[in-house]
Formats: sequence, structure tokens, C-alpha cells
Amino acid sequence: MKKQLKDSVFVGRLATNTEIRSQTFLSSPVELSEHSDKLTFYIKCLSPLPDEITSPLGRIHHYLAGNTVSFQNRRVLNDALDFDRIPYPELQEKVEAYLEDKLVIFSLVLKNDRLYVELLKIEDSAPADGYYVIPAPDLRSNETHADLEAKMTTDRRPISLKKYPNLFEAPSMMVFQDRLYNVDLSSKSNSTTYFQAEGKEPDYVDLDPDDFIELVDVVYDHHLFFFSKENYEKMQEKLEKGNGSIVPEPAGQKAEPVMTMKLEREPAREETKEPLPLSDEEETAFLGRLKRMARHEENMMYRDEDLYAFHMSVKTNPLTILGGMSGTGKSRLARIYGKALGLEEDKNLLFLPISPAYQEPHDLLGYFNPGTERFHESETGLVSLLQHAEDHPEQLHMVIFDEMNLAQVEHWFNPFLSLLEVKEEEGRKLTIFNSEEEMASGAYRAEVKIGDNLIFIGTVNFDETTKAFSDRLLDRTNIISPKKPSFKEAASFYKNLRTEQVETPAPKQVSTAAFRTEWKVPAEETGLDSLTEAELHILDELHRLISGNDPQKGVSFRVALAISEFLQNVPKDEDGSDVIDRRRLFDLQIDQRILTKIKGMDTFARPLVGEMMSAGGVCVSEYEDGALADLFRSDEAQLASSFEASLQTLENKAKELMMYGFTN
Repeated sequence: MKKQLKDSVFVGRLATNTEIRSQTFLSSPVELSEHSDKLTFYIKCLSPLPDEITSPLGRIHHYLAGNTVSFQNRRVLNDALDFDRIPYPELQEKVEAYLEDKLVIFSLVLKNDRLYVELLKIEDSAPADGYYVIPAPDLRSNETHADLEAKMTTDRRPISLKKYPNLFEAPSMMVFQDRLYNVDLSSKSNSTTYFQAEGKEPDYVDLDPDDFIELVDVVYDHHLFFFSKENYEKMQEKLEKGNGSIVPEPAGQKAEPVMTMKLEREPAREETKEPLPLSDEEETAFLGRLKRMARHEENMMYRDEDLYAFHMSVKTNPLTILGGMSGTGKSRLARIYGKALGLEEDKNLLFLPISPAYQEPHDLLGYFNPGTERFHESETGLVSLLQHAEDHPEQLHMVIFDEMNLAQVEHWFNPFLSLLEVKEEEGRKLTIFNSEEEMASGAYRAEVKIGDNLIFIGTVNFDETTKAFSDRLLDRTNIISPKKPSFKEAASFYKNLRTEQVETPAPKQVSTAAFRTEWKVPAEETGLDSLTEAELHILDELHRLISGNDPQKGVSFRVALAISEFLQNVPKDEDGSDVIDRRRLFDLQIDQRILTKIKGMDTFARPLVGEMMSAGGVCVSEYEDGALADLFRSDEAQLASSFEASLQTLENKAKELMMYGFTN
């Protein structure tokens, strides 16, 4: 039930004095402890409250209690009233005055067999007697009415109602964008997954956006729309007079859904799909090969999402960094990826451990000896691989810089950083030594072209032995941090592995043309205009907040363009769907591209990341949002993503600030 409660949202109001005194032993809907600033308030639920929640708990009255022991409740009251600064004698009066005659949107948590209110937001509008809810499906950003209607008719695929678990009665209506559907849904798998009943094709009506907004009383997270009884009945009337029913496509035909018209009116406007990233069967096959190779040949456990994000970063960035705690398989992942591409070590794949002694590029490349008048290559072998790559532009080549931040990356990698910014590969020439000595240096050339067939991957740990990254480097790369599985998950993984019989296909060499061109969308399909309004809003607000704390930091055009390219180049699975939905990808990019720059001392980072509440110097689990978390939780931001990864990163940074006074 806890999971279902977490996905549930309710609407209510503060109980009145009359209700409380007539139906309980209490004297007020807001009670203040005599010994502390703990405040308890009582909410009357006005939206459906399933018996499955309340019956087993034996409630003695109809009101739900919330209190300021909850950090979430305290945060909401602090945002509205600066609760922690209100003098004790005024607390009860001010909180009661604030909550009175307002709509309260809340969730419920179960603690010690009791239900408690967790405030989500307060709407400054007079409550009605009761509310009905119409959910919206959780679809990918590029899915349209046609995709949703196919799920309900021809495909019979699951529909996710993210904030409407099956604790509630199955909804009879569902809204998506400006279209309202009359549905017959049932839940057969997890609590928020539904299927349309077979043989019952949904009716629909196109809504006037202004009219719809006028009728909606409360919107939560764009997944739930609450209506008063009067407005809900108006929505039902609209359906009865609506456009018609969705008729399934005949087998084997690919067409727009056909509608049978109930009334003579203008035909529904055609849906035009947004341009989708190019899908290639070879790329899908490669990802399958990568997963099987990691699992069955190398016996390594990686989440699919980590593998997909790593692949997308490598194909859209000249440099990708794998970060995280030691022992999570970062170096192995880089090598497995090279092997899946068909690369061979000591031929077109170079594994190069970085020494703390490296201070400049020549430590990796080599040096020209004026005494012998010859160039002496470093023992790393990097120059030989770069020359081999230039001689074979059709073949991919990979360099893995292992533990690359044991030395200051910006020092020894500096010429590469500059060259990788040059778009045309003909202009990417790395100087090895002075060209006047070229004849004396035998097989070594004075310049080497850094072509599109070169892949640079770094692995890093973040501890006391390593060097911090500059913003200049962070601007030019993704930092992918594979998630460590629990030991229980790992034990189950290896147990299943012993019983599985899977034949892993032989590695197939991926060409430069496939990797850099065929598997990517054309450049004209990327850029700032490929980002949604909500995504652009987030980037603008992030820049405003970060640069407001430090004018030398922010979100550059380089980063925004890199994010757009990443989002547009998501691969497809075998069913032709994106391997990761866009909302999740945008969250990952904010986490990997922008939050990595939030580092340093308390004075800069704390206003942005928030802080952990402490008691006696001990870290407790209550996290107080900073400016960035407030942004990510806002209604407008939630249109772009739920920002689960980014919010978790902010909380982790807040813990670092409390423990060390700085964050990486």
C-alpha cells in the first residue's frame, strides 16, 4: 500500500472549528504542542478517498492529520509563511489563518499504522463541496493522440496513469492535451498501468483549451485534473455531444484513426508527428550485442539505462567520462564497449593508465631529442595509435584514459580539448613536434589529424587522491556515473547467469560512417529549436540561478547545444520505441552536464543545492530544498521532467556540504 499511497494525490481543505468540535474531542483544526513548536492540523478530504486506505486503519473521525514534524509540511509552510521565524505564541493563529478557505493538495504517508498528511501545495481558491479527478496518461514527449489511440484500439498496449494507482476506481474519462476520452480501463499489472477493455472503443471530444482551463479547478503535475461536481458534469456533457468513437484500423493498414461522427462539425485536425531521431537496425543490434557481451562474456552487471546513456554520449561527444566510486566497473565498461564496436587492444584500442606525474601533453606523446635529432615516442603508444587512426579513417579507434584525474586533466589533455572544439576535422591537427625536424624523425609525422574516427573515454574516481575538473572541461563532456547495484541484486544476477544459455554473437566492426553519420540525426535536426518550451525555460532558469550566485558560472550555449544533440539522438529498441524516454533523458543531461558544475565552498553551493537538517552534528534524513530543487519541483519544470536524478544529486551535494563544508 505504501507504493500506491506514494503515487496518490488528494484535494481537501482545513476542517472548520464547528466540524472539529462537533465530531472530535479536539477544540481547533490547528493544535499547537505545549512543549514545542510541533503543530498538528486536520484536513477534510474532498476528493475520492478509497476505503482500502481508511477501513483497515479504524479511523475514529473523518479528518486526516498532518504535522510539522514532517519536513515536507514544514517546507511548504516555510515557503508561504516563513514558519520557523514566527514567534511561538502566534504560530497556531497564523497557520490556521493561512490554511483557512484554501484548497489543500496533499498526499498520504503511512507511519506506524496511521495515515498522515503531506502537503504538496496550497491553492488560494475557495473549496467546493467535493471533487472528481480525470487523469492524463504518461506518454513520451514525441507521442501524439494517434499513438495513444493505437494503444487503446489496434495495439492494446498498456497505458500509464502515473498519479492514479488502482487504489481508486478505474477512471471513466481520460484527458490528453486538448482531447477528452470516455474510456473503460482496468489494471492488470502494476498499480498505475491500465488497459482499455477489448471491444469497447473509446469516444472522444476535442476541447477548446480556454474552455477546458476555465473548468479545471486544480491541476497537479499535469497528470491529474480535479473538477468540482458541477464542472465534472459539464465535462461529461461535452463527451456526450462529442466527435465520435475511435474505430480500429483494419489489419495491415497504416492510417490515421477513423472517427464515426455523432454530430456534424469540423473534422478533427490531423496529427503531425514531430520528426523522430533516425533509427537504424544496426544500432539496435549493436546495443543488444553490448548488453549480451557485458552480461554473458564479461559477467558484469550494468543497468540498461547506464549502457544506453553511455552509448549516446560517446556517439555525440568527442570525450565521455565514466565517474563514480571505485570498484563499480567503469574501466571494464569502457573496454567492453570497445570490444562491442569490434575494436582490438594494441591495434585500434589503447588502454592508457594515467600517472600522477603527467604534467604536460609531451608526457603522453613523447619528445624531440635535439642531441639525436629524433622524436622519441612516449611509452604510452598514443602517437602510434593517432597515426594509425589518421591512416585508416574508415575504422573507429578508441583511447581509454584510465583514472584520468590522478593528474590535472586540463594540463596534459589541453591541446586535445582545444582541437575537439573544431567542427571540421581537416582543421583538427595536433602538433607532435616542430615540422622542420620531420625528416629526422623517421616514421613519426610532425602533425596528426584528430579525425571523427577517434573516440576518447576517461574513467575517474572522486576522492582525496584525485584532481578536480575545471568548468572548461565540464563544459565539453558528459560525466556518466553507472549506478552500483545492491549486493542482493548482484547475487540474484549471478545466480540467474549460471542457469542462462545465451549465445553471444561475434563482435562486428562498426565503421566510422555508421557511428558518426548513419546512427545520428542530421545536424539541422538538432539545435536550440529542437528543444521544447519547457526545456528552454529550465535552461534559462538554471543559468539565471547559477550565474546569480557566481557570474563566471552558468549554462553556456555549448552545453545547451550538446544537450539538444543528445536528446535528438536517442536509439530505438526492437519495437521502434525510444530506449529511454525524453523526460528521463533531459533529467540525466541536467545531472550530467550542469549539476557537475555546482561544486565548491558552502557560500556558493548551499543556496543552490539546499541543506540537510542536522541534530547534534548528526546528519538526519530531512533535506531542505535550495533554489534548484524549488525550480525542478515547480509545475512548469514538471512539464519537462520529474527530475528524479537531479533532485537526488542535489540532496547528495547537500550531504557533502554538511559533512565537509564543500561539494564536488
